[in-house]
Amino acid sequence: MRLQSDIDALAAIEEDAQRMLKRLGIPDDKQKLEVVICLRQIMELAGYMNDQPSVR
Repeated sequence: MRLQSDIDALAAIEEDAQRMLKRLGIPDDKQKLEVVICLRQIMELAGYMNDQPSVR
């Protein structure tokens, strides 16, 4: 799948991260907790970058 823009790429990353969070469920150990934190940070970054106007 070829993405048309950075926004499409960020949206795809955010969707993948959300799916991964659902699969993990509630973290019950330290490693899962770290993965959840990382995925949430990725989602936040993707959402933030998605809201910013593109400068080129």
